[in-house]
Amino acid sequence: MDPTDAKRIRNDADNVQRYDRQLRLWQKDGQSALEAARVVVLGSSTLASESLKNLVLPGIGEFVVVDDALVDEADARTNFFVRAADVGQPRAERTVEHLAELNPDVRGRAVVQAPASVLEGEGAALLEGATLVIACAQPEPVVRALSERCWAAGIPLLAAAATGFLAELRMSACEHTVVESHANGRPDLRVMAPFEALRAHADAVCLDALNTADLAHVPQVVLLIKAVDAWAAEAGAEKRALTFAQKKAVAAVVQRMAPGPDEENFAEAAAAVVASCGDYAVPAEVAHILADPAAAAPGAQVTAVAAATVPTPGAQGAALRPAAIRGDPASAFWLLAAALRRYMASEHAAGMLPHSGTIPDMKADTASFVALQRIYKQKADQDKAELVGQLHAVLHDAGLPANHVPAAQIDTFCKNAGRLRLLRTTPLHADPSAPPAGLDAMASQGVLAHYALFRAADRFVAKHGRHAGMPPSAPSAQPADLDALVESDARELASIARELLAGPWAVEGVDVPEALAAELARGGGHELHNVAALAGGIVAQEAIKLITHQYVPQDNICIIDTANSRLVATTA
Repeated sequence: MDPTDAKRIRNDADNVQRYDRQLRLWQKDGQSALEAARVVVLGSSTLASESLKNLVLPGIGEFVVVDDALVDEADARTNFFVRAADVGQPRAERTVEHLAELNPDVRGRAVVQAPASVLEGEGAALLEGATLVIACAQPEPVVRALSERCWAAGIPLLAAAATGFLAELRMSACEHTVVESHANGRPDLRVMAPFEALRAHADAVCLDALNTADLAHVPQVVLLIKAVDAWAAEAGAEKRALTFAQKKAVAAVVQRMAPGPDEENFAEAAAAVVASCGDYAVPAEVAHILADPAAAAPGAQVTAVAAATVPTPGAQGAALRPAAIRGDPASAFWLLAAALRRYMASEHAAGMLPHSGTIPDMKADTASFVALQRIYKQKADQDKAELVGQLHAVLHDAGLPANHVPAAQIDTFCKNAGRLRLLRTTPLHADPSAPPAGLDAMASQGVLAHYALFRAADRFVAKHGRHAGMPPSAPSAQPADLDALVESDARELASIARELLAGPWAVEGVDVPEALAAELARGGGHELHNVAALAGGIVAQEAIKLITHQYVPQDNICIIDTANSRLVATTA
């Protein structure tokens, strides 16, 4: 055996042992994406450290921390990744050093310069090749400028902040595609429109010829198909658009077919009628993707590689990013989506997405279940072959080789065709005076006042050069009465938030509680470890979704109010 192959096998075995539990969540593909990721973090506060901790432990490839702050005594009390002996030293360096101890396979680097330096000059090179950028506790002008830079480069951005018992996380991605969303849905059994092999299998089972023992092992799919046939014949009705009453009638037919009241497979089939005996419908999220201009003519976009640009904020049709043209998952996604669009127009599809080839466990003997499983697997293989043919046509039209999309990606796409997702968020550099896109959603979930106060806090910092509740640091400033300062700053925060709501956002009936403003002001811009740890876990969770292109990231804000035990993720 080649020594390189032997080393790779050992590394794979080590990874399986080390990352066993997380591999069950995102499998080998997700872990490979993590290990290839390069994450740039602006800031080295407690929130940044806790976020990185939860990325280093599962094994991201590389992280870079950019900050010029020095460790102070407050850091030593709240940040577990600096020590008392580190006071006065660059916080980024000490944080990276201690984080690196968690996982020797992860590469960490500290850049001791102001986070805003990545926006200009040589510092901008730090963003090149980044998989994800995370900004922790950064001023709003930096976040907005960073959002513009990341949006143009097609790099997702997470911006997080925490003060006192409150925290927020915002996400910006011009386009994020998800194949393995792990979304729940009803099983795709095709009971109402059996494909040829499934119909033949069901017809070959004669219930009247089976004894009681054999009847107890007939899979629910066969029972449901026969019950629907019997009901339709008795009622003289079409097998489509069944009402709830009609489904109840089908369930009664199933129960009537049972040899006795205690047959579990018949009871299981009767219980599954409502979920399994509905008309086939393409999920709305998938239909939205198939209707997207990027799925209609990917060839035209690929041809225009040199001129490819990202969409402007709010644009509905996104051109492929220049990086995506080089064969990354985003490019493969749209090529496969275009093939799926053509597949759905073919006679083979009959209006249905490719089958995943999997069916849920059900009451049956091993031989019956395996036979049924094999039928669905053969159907999935046939559907994939049809989609591959459509993909080859798409690639030909785009002037790309037939092997441009790896076979493994095609396989994963087909298995998850009903779970595809597409996110295009509101950019964080959108007009700050314009109403947020998710204003109604935030109002309905009771966090619009929180969001308005965070934006008011941004304006407060811009006006005063300090956080609300933080004493002035100017040498000429008088010693502050902290209670009076918090009360005064809280009133100003509430006033700014109310002006935003009543003015440019044109919102009526949403109150900004003085107590909530006081909670923000009491924090004084300082991060509490327990709140930062919770928020950092959520930051890392969303980061892993973005890096692996698995599960669906929030779109696009999360408000954390630990004082009132509230956590709300919604659209902003």
